[in-house]
Amino acid sequence: MKKTAAHFDCQFGAAGDMLLAAMLDTGLFEYADWHDAVQKIALPENSFTISIKRVERCSLKTNKVDIIPVGPQTTERHLSEILDIIERSEISPGAKDLAHRIFHRLGTAEAFVHGIPIEDVHFHEVGAIDSIVDILGFAIAFDLCKIEKASVSAVPLGSGTVLTQHGNLPVPAPAVQKLIADSQAAISNFSIPYECLTPTGAAILCEIADSWGAHLGFEKVIGSGSGAGNKDSEHWPNVCRVLVGIAEESNASQRFREEQIAVVEANIDDQSPQGISYAVDRLWQSGALDVTVSPCLMKKGRSGHALSVICDPSNATLIQELLLTHTTTIGARVQYMKRLVAERSFVDVTVDQSTRVKVKIAKDRSGNVLNVHPEFDDLAAMATARNISIKEAHQLVMNSYEEQSRLGSSSTS
Repeated sequence: MKKTAAHFDCQFGAAGDMLLAAMLDTGLFEYADWHDAVQKIALPENSFTISIKRVERCSLKTNKVDIIPVGPQTTERHLSEILDIIERSEISPGAKDLAHRIFHRLGTAEAFVHGIPIEDVHFHEVGAIDSIVDILGFAIAFDLCKIEKASVSAVPLGSGTVLTQHGNLPVPAPAVQKLIADSQAAISNFSIPYECLTPTGAAILCEIADSWGAHLGFEKVIGSGSGAGNKDSEHWPNVCRVLVGIAEESNASQRFREEQIAVVEANIDDQSPQGISYAVDRLWQSGALDVTVSPCLMKKGRSGHALSVICDPSNATLIQELLLTHTTTIGARVQYMKRLVAERSFVDVTVDQSTRVKVKIAKDRSGNVLNVHPEFDDLAAMATARNISIKEAHQLVMNSYEEQSRLGSSSTS
């Protein structure tokens, strides 16, 4: 089933007002509808105004939103007070639920940081009217777009210190650090000499993100927007962006687990079989998941070998380096793929109450057995010890496995 989805590009950071500005810039709903809903937030009447303008950030024109408090202000509110404001606001159930979850997530992080019960959490900067409207305004816009899933790019954390009611704190702020750790967020190493991910920005992103880093696939893009922060660097645009589109229909397997792999390949000529064998051994020792070598015909009619290695993506660079070091190739290529895998486990099977053989079992997610195969080294040792063929040894092991399986089923029934 197709869904409306969004990707948030926050490679230069994010804050609540930036994310709100980007959503208002998508053009996917009438501004008047959003403004009318914001006026129904249960805050004192005429306690804030909204300023929206186009600004330039590092030569890029982008949207800027400022929530401007009016009159006497309360800048410190307990979490329970803010949740009560959300509950009393006459906004859509979807927006109300999202705003509640964002603040509750932020409150959970603050409670951990300060070592207090969540009911005792009170917000300083985030308790101010502008922060409350930023978050509720974002939730209203997100709901108006009918977004059902979202991805978020890797985000930078910034550096230095930030001045808060608790004094100067290191960047990222402790609550931000807790939020991104709990969400297993993707972090970029882009160096920015100030706080570029605020607590409101982190809380919003961590609540809406279904995935981090990779862009969701879109069948088509239906809207886009960008939002500016207050700082204006001459070296990078202080903006975050959003793309909204119709997500591709999922063809994910319900039976098998999907995982990412890297396939590293090289064509090798002018190398002895012994040298290739040594290289293959080194690849296995270095964590390769599979290694194959196939004969091939190379340029000028020379015979050669095509070597292919399947490995974990995190191990791809090491595998390439090993190929360049231990073979005569001068180039190793890599491509990243997805594969479906069966769940694997091992059991020890006892044959004639004397010989133990390890057996690999492959199952789907429902536990259905797809394949049963004795480990070859154990099978060969058994065949040698009994002076029988591999085929005979295999049959004996399978008979014993089936008998043990029946006995196991009987004992649990």
